[in-house]
Amino acid sequence: MTQTLSQLENSGAFIERHIGPDAGQQQEMLNAVSAESLNALIGQIVPKDIQLATPPQVGEAATEYAALAELKAIVGRNKRFTSYIGMGYTAVQLPPVILRNMLENPGWYTAYTPYQPEVSQGRLEALLNFQQVTLDLTGLDMASASLLDEATAAAEAMAMAKRVSKLKNANRFFVASDVHPQTLDVVRTRAKTFGFDVIVDDAAKALDHQNVFGVLLQQVGSTGEIHDYSALISKLKARKVIVSVAADFMALVLLTAPGKTGCGYCFWLCATFWRADGLRRPARGVLCRDR
Repeated sequence: MTQTLSQLENSGAFIERHIGPDAGQQQEMLNAVSAESLNALIGQIVPKDIQLATPPQVGEAATEYAALAELKAIVGRNKRFTSYIGMGYTAVQLPPVILRNMLENPGWYTAYTPYQPEVSQGRLEALLNFQQVTLDLTGLDMASASLLDEATAAAEAMAMAKRVSKLKNANRFFVASDVHPQTLDVVRTRAKTFGFDVIVDDAAKALDHQNVFGVLLQQVGSTGEIHDYSALISKLKARKVIVSVAADFMALVLLTAPGKTGCGYCFWLCATFWRADGLRRPARGVLCRDR
């Protein structure tokens, strides 16, 4: 190979990359709308008061390299600040080799046939390993492989709490005020369908409300505050109230496992466990429960 990199670059005008109709196709379309030319068609469509008397001075067409360089220069003027939005979505450090060969490898989800034993066995093994990690971190006995997201898992936890609750006449579900707003929205929507009343208040006031069959707490709140709800959960369990805890996957490496605090259900968003931006959805949710 004797060509240089500059010779391999597309040195033509960037507009040549546009795949559009050729002259013959343009004329065929003009004939279909009974127009003599593009200028005549534009003159019929664009109002006279906004038409330009002369073409705009845009200069000569740029090459692809020049256009990309100009765009990079414009982007370089942006000021990048650290985002503190949070609410379950935080930056993570993921090795590129894992990102490319596991999360972004189409071979995992575009197999020649879904019955390929290598893919089926590998996927099953990955799910089993993932579920075991969730059980180890939560301290609970059973775990799902995946739900749509954290909010969906919260709604499922509420529905399951009502089904297994011994307080059959209770119809109210308590949600701590620092639960992520997107989670609260989905819980309210699902509760409306079931006919449940949702109470939103400070977690410490959960004991003040009557006819409550379930309580939803956030271990790491929307403001980033870390809570120890062990004492509160113990008192709620004494009243036969089922407690669900929203946890942060990676934070559980350092924090007390929710299962050890006595909660009945635990769920979280996997956004901090792997980088899933742009992969079909923000991140999957997981729901666990005690035996």
